[in-house]
Amino acid sequence: MSKALNMLGLACRARKTSIGETCMHAVTSRKAYVVFLANDASERTKDKVLHTCNSCGVPCVSEFSSLEISSAIGQFGRMMISVNDAGFAKQILNCLK
Repeated sequence: MSKALNMLGLACRARKTSIGETCMHAVTSRKAYVVFLANDASERTKDKVLHTCNSCGVPCVSEFSSLEISSAIGQFGRMMISVNDAGFAKQILNCLK
């Protein structure tokens, strides 16, 4: 699992991600390829993000806590992040299998 978080960190450093509310804009505009949602996010946030991802056909990964996601990208208190590059998304999804 840590390999997927390492790839997420690389995607963030390559500026191929959207964080927070801009993540939802990336999903609805079909720019996001995978979304990371913290498993300790509020139920309302989870429902909103999962519904949007399912309706747009974007995989949503909710296996990690906000602390794990935040430390992977080097920012504090992040609940969701989208990967907006097909190559990084493919590598991340392969790591999670």
